Amino acid sequence: MRLLLPLLLLAACSTDPGAPAQADPAAAPHGHDHDAAAAPHDHAGGDHDAEGHATGAHTHASPHGGEVKVLGANHVEAVFTPGGILFYVSDASQTALPASTFTGSAVVKGPAGVETIALTPMGDHLHAMAKLTHGQPATAVLTLTADGKAASAPFEVAAVGLTEHDHTALHGGQVGMWGDYHLEYAPDWGTHRVWVSDAKRVPVTTAVTGSLKDGDTVVPLTFDAATGMLSGAAEGAGTRPVMVDVKVGETSFSLGFNAAPPKPPAAHEHGGEHGHTH
Repeated sequence: MRLLLPLLLLAACSTDPGAPAQADPAAAPHGHDHDAAAAPHDHAGGDHDAEGHATGAHTHASPHGGEVKVLGANHVEAVFTPGGILFYVSDASQTALPASTFTGSAVVKGPAGVETIALTPMGDHLHAMAKLTHGQPATAVLTLTADGKAASAPFEVAAVGLTEHDHTALHGGQVGMWGDYHLEYAPDWGTHRVWVSDAKRVPVTTAVTGSLKDGDTVVPLTFDAATGMLSGAAEGAGTRPVMVDVKVGETSFSLGFNAAPPKPPAAHEHGGEHGHTH
């Protein structure tokens, strides 16, 4: 059975650094946009046991373009970036699960050697803050714990990082481009959230400031250097089109995004049975 994790919106990109760009989910004029539920991202390696070994015919969707493994009752997708590894956890139906309900660590092998890194919940994923090199191979053994039960699986990539100007939505939002910068807008319930990255989608974590215009209201955005995220609280965040103004160093630019209502808080609760059925 094909298991799909739908994402709501696609992003549009602008290659004109002289004017603001509008991220229109319905259009992909430059061919960079990615449908998170599209077949090219499916992981067709078959069913897997808790150690990640193939056990039969099955397809796992990889909405963020990463490698998918089964750990116990859950699925985990790993995306290797120069700023670390992003682990996205979903249930047997590949419905996203809150990162905050899991703990764990990753043993990562990269250019700096082997290191064990504790996982940090960051929005919709768990982050292992490893220093990896774009285009180089890397491996990781993930150990994930929930409800007192631990499961492990190995992950590896031949080349770290996304391709040039890849617009995969790493946080489930809309991606827009200005020059060599990318913004991903993914509001949470009551919070505007924007991630800043460069041409290769490496997070930009220094000298970033920004604000957001939500209707007639200007929302100041606070920058978290650890995650590369700008955020600001606002009632009804995501229910109206917004214009994001960002300054990176001496470079200023603006990108517009369409309304992207998040799921209500109840949809993020972790509970119920998560038996692995196919």
